[in-house]
Amino acid sequence: MANTFLIFLSVSSIAFLSFVSCQDPEIVNDILPEIKRVGMTAMLNCTVARLGGNSVQWAFNGSGVEQVLSKNEDILVQNPRKGGVAAYKVLRLKQAGDRTTFVLVISRLRPEHSGVYQCTIAITNKGYEHWTKKNGYLTVLQPPIIRPGSTDSVKMIEKGGNTSITCDAFGVPFPNITWVRSDGKLLPNGKAMFRGRTLAIMSADVKFAGVYRCVADNNVKPPAESLTQVYVFQEPTVRVLQNSVGQFANGRLDAKLDCIVQGYPTPMVYWMIKNREERTVLTDSDKYETTKQATDTQNLLNGEQWYTLKIRYVQALDYRDYYCVGINSKGEGNATVNLFSTWDCQGPLCYSLDPSGRGGADISRLPPLITWLLVLHSVVPNLLY
Repeated sequence: MANTFLIFLSVSSIAFLSFVSCQDPEIVNDILPEIKRVGMTAMLNCTVARLGGNSVQWAFNGSGVEQVLSKNEDILVQNPRKGGVAAYKVLRLKQAGDRTTFVLVISRLRPEHSGVYQCTIAITNKGYEHWTKKNGYLTVLQPPIIRPGSTDSVKMIEKGGNTSITCDAFGVPFPNITWVRSDGKLLPNGKAMFRGRTLAIMSADVKFAGVYRCVADNNVKPPAESLTQVYVFQEPTVRVLQNSVGQFANGRLDAKLDCIVQGYPTPMVYWMIKNREERTVLTDSDKYETTKQATDTQNLLNGEQWYTLKIRYVQALDYRDYYCVGINSKGEGNATVNLFSTWDCQGPLCYSLDPSGRGGADISRLPPLITWLLVLHSVVPNLLY
């Protein structure tokens, strides 16, 4: 009886071993996906059991066409080296028992490396359709990049017209695009921010002119940005800092008049006076000095320019209206500044009895006759005695 049992056990063991040996090799674990940034290294693991005399292949499918990359540890495609590092490499690692892991290493990743990687056990004496296969997925993260050809850099709009500005970007994952204005003002839609590839500008107004910034972001640093300059064709608008300026007529003091001009195309700006109904343009001379101030983004709106007229040595004949006039192809705009007489000296050149300012009185606040006598006395001390 005991001998019969031993014979049965031996036969069962042989049958079991024969069954095991007849089993096809298999891929025992899932191939975990890899998510890496451009330039990094990705590693995909394919662990097989009972490989025997069969081989393992890695294939790549990135655009609908499958390409076999390797057979066991041999690379079957062109394998360029950068910085001494090959693009592809396969490591064969022996695991416990009858398991072996084939690691596909992809170095210096580029966006075109994204796709499906298939691990296949090529089983001898079996057709391809019966081979064991599993897929792994590689995603190569790419920071956003602005497409210059399809992104607006300059947009010109007629006043009252409708248009849109476009910001086109790509990246992995696909980036979100956000519009804001560089000067912090509201967008044409009345909001501080707009998300979308295309920003509409309806019923264009001068207040819509300026620099718009689009930012493309997909959480892969750094984000990308692009600037779009929007111009709105319009006739000049003119405003003044003060519509009236006073100065004391002592023959040695200047007056300064300022105006702010906006328009597109950029206007030509003139300072003028009227003699009866005729306008006379004031040019630089011993009497007048015209200046275009440097752009001051804190005090000027977008597209505005600051112009100044200095009137030297104000006399009684200088008290009148002065016109700041802007002219472009769309029309003309103007504003008026009145220069008037005042008992008070205005500006930094006002005189005082005590030049140090430690105790003297401001002579600009004295009647003109007394003021002149005091000035003359300071020059010729014995004049009043």
